[in-house]
Amino acid sequence: MTATLRTAGQIAYPELELGHLVPDQAARAAFAKTVKNIALFAAAPFIGLVYAMLLPFVGLGMLAVIGGKALVQEPAAYQALIAARKIALFAAAPFIGLVYAMLMPFFGLAMIAKIGYQAYKAPRQVA
Repeated sequence: MTATLRTAGQIAYPELELGHLVPDQAARAAFAKTVKNIALFAAAPFIGLVYAMLLPFVGLGMLAVIGGKALVQEPAAYQALIAARKIALFAAAPFIGLVYAMLMPFFGLAMIAKIGYQAYKAPRQVA
């Protein structure tokens, strides 16, 4: 892109090259790639920190999965796990019942509202 300024009675100014001010597609793509690389470089320590913080939990989870698979293969250990499950459910039963008792009025109101809405939207039958 060039621009020339010519006025009557004055000398002509030199032509100006302004094409370098408007970036083309390749220049925009290179700039975007550079910005992405800078952002990844800045975020890398934080990503590494998250990995380092979560590594013990992932290790404990894998240990539990491998240990659980080994326990289930032993018949005596399997029966012990079933007994432990029954004991845990027996101990948790009062708390589960309390949660049900606290939430049932809300579920009841929701059911009444749903049935009322369905009755409201049902087609009318003229007798």
